[in-house]
Order: sequence, then C-alpha cells, then structure tokens
Amino acid sequence: MDPIVHRDAEAHGFTSRMLRRSPLFVHPVNGVAQLAASADDLTSTCRAVAAVLPRDVVFTHVTSAQLRGWWMPMLDDFPLIACTSGESAHHDRRGVYVRRCDIPPGHRHRTAGVPLASPEWTIVELAEHLALLDLVAVIDSALHLGDTTIDGIRATMRKGRRGVRVLRRALDLADGRSESWWETMLRMVHELSGIPVEPQERVLNAAGVEIARVDLRIVGSNRVAEYDGSDHRDRAQHEKDLRRDKALHRQGLERYGYIATEIVHSARQIVRDAEDARGLPHVPDRADLWQAEARRASISASGRAALMIRLDRMTQETSRRSRRT
Repeated sequence: MDPIVHRDAEAHGFTSRMLRRSPLFVHPVNGVAQLAASADDLTSTCRAVAAVLPRDVVFTHVTSAQLRGWWMPMLDDFPLIACTSGESAHHDRRGVYVRRCDIPPGHRHRTAGVPLASPEWTIVELAEHLALLDLVAVIDSALHLGDTTIDGIRATMRKGRRGVRVLRRALDLADGRSESWWETMLRMVHELSGIPVEPQERVLNAAGVEIARVDLRIVGSNRVAEYDGSDHRDRAQHEKDLRRDKALHRQGLERYGYIATEIVHSARQIVRDAEDARGLPHVPDRADLWQAEARRASISASGRAALMIRLDRMTQETSRRSRRT
C-alpha cells in the first residue's frame, strides 16, 4: 500500500484524525502515514517520507548506503538523511534530517521507487563522518556488489571537501574481493601492520581443480588467515570446514581461523601469528597503526561513541522550531 499524505486522507476513506490514531499506521515524519507492518522496511519508510518533501529530494549519506545493502558501521541505528537542492527552502521535520546541497543530475538515481544519491556521491558524503576502517568496509562492499569502481569514486571527489583526505587513504586500502565486513577488518589488521595478504586466493590441487577459495593468504608463507563467523558453529558447516581444512593441509597450507572478538581484542596476537608465518622477527609496535585506527572506528567502543556524536546532529527526534518555543 502506498503511503498516505494526511491532507489526502479523505480520498482514502479516513479523516486525518482517524489516520493518526489508527494502530494500522505509523507516521515516520509529520504529515504522512505508512502501514505499521512496513515500519521496519527502510525502502517503504523513504517512500513515505519523500511524499511530504520537495520533489527534488534525494536520500543520501548513511540512508543511501543502507538502501544499497552496504556493510555499515557497528551502530544499532542510523538517522534518516535526505538532501534537497541548495535553492530549496529549509525543511525541519521530526524523523528526517534534510540537508541543502547541490547533488549533480548525474548523481541522482532512483531505486525501487526511492530517489537516492549515486554510489560515488554517497561515499564522498560518508567520508565526512566515518573513520578510516569504517569507510574502507563501506567501499569494499560497494566494490564487491559492483555498485561502483575506484576510478568512479576518485572522479567524484572534490578537492578541499571535508573528508577528502581520509577518502584518499580508504581508496588506497579498499579491495572489492572482501566478502564481509569482518573479513575487511581482518585484512586491515594485517595490511596496516605491514603484513601483505592476498584476498580470496584460489587453491588448486595437482590436477588444477579448485578445492577452496581462502579469505586471506599471507604472502610469502603457507599460512591462510580467515574470519570464522557464527555460521561455523552449525554442525553441517563444521563438518564441511573440517573436510576443507584437511584439503588445505594436503596442499601444504596451514589455516588459522579468527573470530570477531579476537579481531577486536587480540589484534597483536594475530599480527604475531603472521610474523611467525613469514619468519619475521617480532616487532612489538608493528600493530600500533591498526590499534590507533581501530580506536577511531566503530569496531571499538570509543569509536562507536565518537561516531554517534558526529551523527547525532542529523538525528531529528523533534522539530528544532518546537525546541525553541
């Protein structure tokens, strides 16, 4: 069912008051109703919100990233963010933060009936607020899904824009072969510590038949580093993993699986494991750069708190006008 603008309630068999009081509907912003059953569907919510915003509205920033199914920072909730042209009147509505900015026509897309910024423009805007590791994960997912390219993002960057420096660093580190957020984090543990890795390497047997594709092959070693998610606890998956581990062992490869808590809290040990695999001397501060970036990113409690503060000004719980009165 399409959203119902309050002023059009009678045409749908309701009065505006009935619409507001009915448990069948929720009101994501003032002036429009959507079915309560669709309240958790971001696409449906954006369609409803767009119905009471200017016709040139485009959803952008974290909202565009969520709609595209990209890997998001480790927060429970994100603000709803839209953008109108620089000449539009200011719109102050509870539930959505409306920026006034000039998104070029070529970066105005429409997906599932929702107007949203292009992948490239979305990433440029995200760079204003995301820490390096979170931005790398977002870009990895966009590349992995085929939504954009490194060259396309670089062509959209604007010199002097806020976030351009972190975006340049993120583009140098991004790799679309990553297949999950945590795989990107494990890759960054190694690469920021000066340990080169090859993502998604194909392992072939003597007959040239692929027997596995591994998350990360530590270059110059027989070590494979992989992220083990919760699905690996499933019995059928566990049996499959054991068969795969034996096949890798037969090819002379040694697999080290890491879980999320190890990536968060034991990165120095992961780096120590990689040093051993490559026969490198132990350097105590080798993981310092990773640790510094992790403290800024949502992988850490301090990074999550900082990101929440940066996004808080774009969270509209009430109208600013109502707060001033």
